[in-house]
Amino acid sequence: MKIYINGQAFELDQGFSVTAALAQFLTPQQQKTSFAVALNGEFLAREKYPVTILSSQDGLDVLFPIQGG
Repeated sequence: MKIYINGQAFELDQGFSVTAALAQFLTPQQQKTSFAVALNGEFLAREKYPVTILSSQDGLDVLFPIQGG
């Protein structure tokens, strides 16, 4: 199935959770940082990542904080 992460298309097998998709497509460094995820435009609580199963054509937006002063 095809999903989108930050607008980029990725192919996954059926049954992937948000956690599994992020682990596969984010770099190890990105996985260690703080980030927020929106699924199809709705923010998703971190505790729901492992139990939220993705469907074909779903879109994930991964948002990393910007630091500055």
